[in-house]
Amino acid sequence: MRIQKANGFTILELLVVIVVVGILAAVAIYSLNITRAMSRDAKRVSDVSVLRAALSQYWLQEASYPASNPVDLGKSGAGADLLAANGFTVSQQATQPIFLQASPVGPNAGEYYRYHGSTAGYSLRFTTERATAYGVAGTYYAHAGGVDKEDAEK
Repeated sequence: MRIQKANGFTILELLVVIVVVGILAAVAIYSLNITRAMSRDAKRVSDVSVLRAALSQYWLQEASYPASNPVDLGKSGAGADLLAANGFTVSQQATQPIFLQASPVGPNAGEYYRYHGSTAGYSLRFTTERATAYGVAGTYYAHAGGVDKEDAEK
């Protein structure tokens, strides 16, 4: 009697292929999540640079910074939609010149940059998810003199 060999894969071969594909998918998803977090952090750093530049222009024009209790920039109802000669305000109350047409908001839903200022200085809070040029992931404060982990306007 002659035994015929069946064509196809064994269970072991199929399991090995499934495990390899699973590992590759996990690595791809992990890499994608890292890339997305880095992209969100890049937007945060860019937004803070834009805000600092607008605040510098404000200071050059007004010889002070906009005084304000802590306010979430761009948040609906916060009254800080743009930066004009009368500080962070809503567009209907803005006076000329306008230094920033729209306050940037964070890349995640419900994420805002918190501004707290006096005529002598300001503090702009933001949080990163991964390491950036400012350092490890965490909460940072931008000031006229740079960016660090100290809230100068406490």
